[in-house]
Amino acid sequence: TLADRIRALQFFMKKLTQAEFDTELPSHLLKSGDELGDLARSGKKMQESIRRQVELDELTQLYNRRYGDKCLQQMCKKMQESGIEYCVAIGDIDFFKKVNDRYGHEAGDVVLTKVARILREKIMSKGYVCRWGGEEFLFVFYGRNGDAAYDVLQEIYDEIHSLTVSYENEEIRITMTFGLEEYDKNDGMEMAIRRADEKLYQGKETGRDKIVY
Repeated sequence: TLADRIRALQFFMKKLTQAEFDTELPSHLLKSGDELGDLARSGKKMQESIRRQVELDELTQLYNRRYGDKCLQQMCKKMQESGIEYCVAIGDIDFFKKVNDRYGHEAGDVVLTKVARILREKIMSKGYVCRWGGEEFLFVFYGRNGDAAYDVLQEIYDEIHSLTVSYENEEIRITMTFGLEEYDKNDGMEMAIRRADEKLYQGKETGRDKIVY
């Protein structure tokens, strides 16, 4: 009925204002050819636009830190309930400041977008990656132990090594350093991230361009 369709739209918009972006509109409402159908389709587009702004880093189109924190909390809960294995890693582009200083910040942005594309493609279906800050990225691998997560990072490492970023007749080559840690439910996710960060620091102190696990 008309009232039911209006209530569905009201419920959807309420959830949207509460930043709950997984709410779905009834398919028959989206397919409707009248004014309510137009409103429903506009609401759906608005939902997707706001989700991108809230959850994604504008430059890299990876998850941002805010959404990454939210996902971490959800995964901690799943780990405690199901015992599924998780691993976290932190990766950092080596000498990124030198790229900005030598070629300019626009070149640095190009490097970030190229790296982000590789990270997104390689981790697809294995977990997620977010831009943790600047040239630093956080990886979460679910349903994988440390060895399996290491294999994925090795694929990323190899792809980064073969990457050449072209910018204004310049060829920019980069490397990355990673710190990998298995998640222990007795220690918690914050401790796992801290240990991954410590391993990243260890890698940078011992020559960079490596995976520390």
